[in-house]
Amino acid sequence: MNIMENINKKLVFDQDEICAGGEQDIEEIARISPVPLPKDYMDLLKQISGEGSYGPEFEVEEEGVSIWIWSAKMALEKLQEFDQPFHQTFIRNVWMFGNDLGDLVYFFGTGNDGFGLYRVSAGCLSMESAEKISDTITDFLVNGVGIDIATSL
Repeated sequence: MNIMENINKKLVFDQDEICAGGEQDIEEIARISPVPLPKDYMDLLKQISGEGSYGPEFEVEEEGVSIWIWSAKMALEKLQEFDQPFHQTFIRNVWMFGNDLGDLVYFFGTGNDGFGLYRVSAGCLSMESAEKISDTITDFLVNGVGIDIATSL
């Protein structure tokens, strides 16, 4: 399924900002990710990681909040940004894939509710303080599961 062609109606984005590509960056992510990355996420990266793309920024309709899913290149850049000595325990056990353009970071990992998409405050990167959003990126972006969790403090 092409996730970008089936985005939930609550999520509004600029289609012109989306371009396919980024194969080398995607291969790098697959190589270095400390967690197995789901096929639907890897397929999504292929849809949004073209030359010059930072990834889609979704505005949650009528909520005034945003969800930014990073392109492959941006995810690699953010990994370097967050790769600080005091974040090592967290960084070694998750793959961060986006944020809310504010305090929240989105990631894949195994928390109290099993493997899936989680969110946590960027100032408190720990599994203990993370909250599960959904089981899959398809559930999140297409079926709308966890949109309310992803955007609330």
